[in-house]
Amino acid sequence: MNIMFLGTPDFAVPSLKSLAGLPDHRVVGVITNPDQPSGRSLKLTAPPVKVCASQLGIPVYQPLKFNTDDTIELLKNLEVDLLVVVAYGRIIGEKILAAYPRRIINVHPSLLPKYRGVAPYQWAIINGERETGVSIINLIKELDAGEIILQRSCHIDSTDDARTLHDRLSAMGAEMVAEAAGLISSGTAKFVTQDHSLATYFKKIEKGFGRIDWSRDSSSIHNLVRGLCPWPSTFTHHGEDLIKIHETQVINAGCSMNTPPGTVIHADEKNGLAVACGTGALLVKKLQLASRNAQPFEAFLRGYRLAPGSLLN
Repeated sequence: MNIMFLGTPDFAVPSLKSLAGLPDHRVVGVITNPDQPSGRSLKLTAPPVKVCASQLGIPVYQPLKFNTDDTIELLKNLEVDLLVVVAYGRIIGEKILAAYPRRIINVHPSLLPKYRGVAPYQWAIINGERETGVSIINLIKELDAGEIILQRSCHIDSTDDARTLHDRLSAMGAEMVAEAAGLISSGTAKFVTQDHSLATYFKKIEKGFGRIDWSRDSSSIHNLVRGLCPWPSTFTHHGEDLIKIHETQVINAGCSMNTPPGTVIHADEKNGLAVACGTGALLVKKLQLASRNAQPFEAFLRGYRLAPGSLLN
């Protein structure tokens, strides 16, 4: 079976490698987004999937527009049997969907129909979920609403953040998409309709979403920190200074009900950096001034003064 792979970021790389290693199938090409300016010098940088494909010797295509007759012609010329979409970042148009009925599959990192749309595993952490997973679906016009071919769950540990969960779900998706390709090739794939009444959607995560509201309870803030690590990260202010918060722990600290949220309870190497919340408190374990690298709280406090009673906002 000839496979065309569509993907762009790091999340998609394990799936490409998994499919490229299948003995009975062949990845005949990779379609990914164009190179983008990156860093302070704005140097054009290839997306991770392009880098991986080049290392594997797979032809790479980077069309400025995807839903065109040229794309359909390319797929025909390469005799593509199956399209695999993993975080490509573009909508697949109706013409291409119609040309490959039940032959375009997508790796989605949630237990559909829950968490359709963007940033599904980040939102699962933010919302305090204990479980998420990966769904391999048949792509249709409606967003993440296609029939489910495979679905497996994954536990979310209290210490997981978006980075660790990204890596686990990416690896799971790589195993599952290879299995799904085999099922489709053999004609044994089962297509299970989603219960659309259970669908949930959450908005795109923007940079400003990471501002910490210390009046919230400690668990909610902790989940926000985890869900937004490493990007865009949560942040707070101490006076005029912006401080990014990268790692926290919910604790029972010595603060009264009258302690204003955002108050530094203690800040020393022995007891740690503790901050009062609307309910409970947080131990801040890793943080960063905007102009510096992220540091454990001990190193941070040696170079920056946060006295007990200081207010973060």
